Amino acid sequence: MNNAARLPVVVGIDGSKHAVHAALWAVDEAIDRDVPMLLACVVNPDAKDLEREYAYARHAIHEAWIAAEATGQPVKLESTILQGDATEQLREASRLGQLICVGSRGTDDSPHDERGSTAAALAQVAFTPVAIVRRRHPHKPLTDPLWIVAAVDESPGGSAVLQTAINEATLRKAPVLALTRWRSAVTTEPDDKRDVRTRLAQYLAEAREDDDADVQIHALPISDHIGGVLAQSANIDQLVIVDANDPVLTAEVVGPEARKALRHTNCSVLVLR
Repeated sequence: MNNAARLPVVVGIDGSKHAVHAALWAVDEAIDRDVPMLLACVVNPDAKDLEREYAYARHAIHEAWIAAEATGQPVKLESTILQGDATEQLREASRLGQLICVGSRGTDDSPHDERGSTAAALAQVAFTPVAIVRRRHPHKPLTDPLWIVAAVDESPGGSAVLQTAINEATLRKAPVLALTRWRSAVTTEPDDKRDVRTRLAQYLAEAREDDDADVQIHALPISDHIGGVLAQSANIDQLVIVDANDPVLTAEVVGPEARKALRHTNCSVLVLR
C-alpha cells in the first residue's frame, strides 16, 4: 500500500448538524478504504475569546466523534484543530487526506453569500476530492436505491468519474446513471479517450444481460449543462460525481442554482481530482 492509500478521510467539523451528517456519510468511505477518519475543525485566531473558540471546537469534534462511534462501525477516529480562514485551512487540511467531506451548509458560510458558500469554495480549490454531503435524516437508511449520477466525458477525468461511480454504487448498493457528454459521434479519438466509451458500453451490456449484476447502470446523453437534469431528478439521486478539471461543470454543480435545486434532498456532490 502506498502512502497516498494510507491517508485518512478528512471531515470538516464546525458544530453544525450538517457537519455531523458529513461525518456519518464519511464513515462508510473510511471503512471502505480501511483508513482513519480525521475530524478537522477551524477556529478564528482573531476571535475576542480564543479560549472559548477552542472550547467550541473541542465540543464540535466531540459531538461528531460520538455520532460516528454510535454507528457501530469499526472506524478509527482522529482529530485536529486548525487556526485561520475556514476555506483556506480546510484546503490545507485536504493535503492530509485522500478525500475531504463537508456539510452542504455550515457556520462558517460567508454572511454575504448564500448558505453553502464555504463548501462550494472548497470544492473548487481543494487538493483532493471533495464531498459536499446532504442527508436530511442520516440515521435512517434511504428507503429507495437512489441514483449515483456520473457526468462522464472522453477525458481521463471522465474515466475516473465512471470508475468512482461504480465504486460508490457498489458501496451504497445503488444504480448508476451515466450522463454522457461525448464530443464526437464516432469513436475515432485516441485510445485513452475511447476507453471510457468502451468501458461504459461493457457495463451497460452486462446490466442488460444480467438483472443480478453487481451494479445496474444506465446512460443518458446530455449537453454540457446538467443543471436541468439535477433540478428534475434531485429527489431520486443520492450522489452526483463530476471532474474538477471541468471548471464550468464544477461551478455549475456547486453554484447557487444547484444548491437551491438540491436543498432539502439527500443528494450529495462529489468533485473528483
